[in-house]
Amino acid sequence: MEFNQIIQNYLKSTPSVKTLINWYDLYEGHYVRLDKNFQKRFFGKAIEKAGNYSELGRQLNIGRKTISSCSKGKTNPQIKTLKKIANYVSYPFEDINCKIRQIHRLRPNLPFNLNNKEGAEIRAAFLSDGHVDKNPVKPAQYCALEKELHKKLIELCKNIFGRFECKTYFNSRSHITKFPAAIGSALELGGVPRGNKMLSNIHVPKDIVLGNKEIQVYYLRRVFDDEGDVCFDKSGKRAVRISRSVSLKNIDFDIPPERWVGGIKIPGYIKHNLILGEQILLINLGIDAKVYSEGVYKNKKGKITAKWRIQIGQQDSIRKFAESINFSLKRKREKLDKILESYQYRKLPNGQGKKEALDFIKKVLKKKGFLKFSNLGMELMKSGRSYDLAGYYLKFFIDQKIIKKTQRGVYTYDKS
Repeated sequence: MEFNQIIQNYLKSTPSVKTLINWYDLYEGHYVRLDKNFQKRFFGKAIEKAGNYSELGRQLNIGRKTISSCSKGKTNPQIKTLKKIANYVSYPFEDINCKIRQIHRLRPNLPFNLNNKEGAEIRAAFLSDGHVDKNPVKPAQYCALEKELHKKLIELCKNIFGRFECKTYFNSRSHITKFPAAIGSALELGGVPRGNKMLSNIHVPKDIVLGNKEIQVYYLRRVFDDEGDVCFDKSGKRAVRISRSVSLKNIDFDIPPERWVGGIKIPGYIKHNLILGEQILLINLGIDAKVYSEGVYKNKKGKITAKWRIQIGQQDSIRKFAESINFSLKRKREKLDKILESYQYRKLPNGQGKKEALDFIKKVLKKKGFLKFSNLGMELMKSGRSYDLAGYYLKFFIDQKIIKKTQRGVYTYDKS
């Protein structure tokens, strides 16, 4: 399937999001603190039109006490009340933006615009290590070990949403920052689900998939900061990876409970939508990224969780990742630098690399009857090339129908 068709298929299943968010888009139960003089005039105009408190309450289904208290500036109205009054007196919703002083704990910078690099990074953080509570009046929270990621996220949220007070504290395993509930409401509209993300099997927000490269880069950099790791082990394995899990419904596997089991074949129609979208973004940036199933887990109640991994393993793609995305976290960036420094360059005539790889494959097949990925990977490392370059050569020879894959990581001659 062509890459453009893959994107179109993905977009068809991706829910629409809202990226320009006003006060009247937020959860209607949020309380709004208005400019007091404006609030008194605003409610007074509605009371005057209705004739009295009781009649206004009857027409708009608002409590008389609420109308009385709000008209005197003693009580902050809820968003649903404010909308009813504005509609009743034909007052433009947008004109109320400048009259709003606070929504819950947030002094808002309205309207909230998420269709930019900052909005992409904020949503990447909450789609990775964040949580928007199912209860819309409870704070959203972000949980990550690195305190610098919290500091950056707080700064970004203040730039986009407005002023608020928050503290970052450490529990037994990680740092936690809680954000005003109004920010959680805006994030939900922007594509971040409420509750457990593993249950919802979410997508990369549609505006990011359709966005310019700068927006996609900022989204991916934050994802890799939060969820990514750099693999550079003793065997010479070099890769940049992220892993994500999702709960599977209406499916079971005959595996022992409470342990991750690899090698399980997951039906092709089951996808991790977030991982798939992030792979699309990487490929769109010219970075070859493979998706693998990492395993399946069954809890005591029999519920199934599956994990997938994005892996960037080829030397050219790792270099492109470093040049265009990279990490903002210093420790991850330094480890990636070590990978790049470890590569040795050997200039070969066009086609010579493939010829040497094929000669080696034929030699191993003649001796053993089968070839493992690691056989070719280790051979390439001896000549100063990347272990993961083996994947490129093996795919090429499979496409040429010289070899075929018999199981994961094992190949034989293609005799078809």
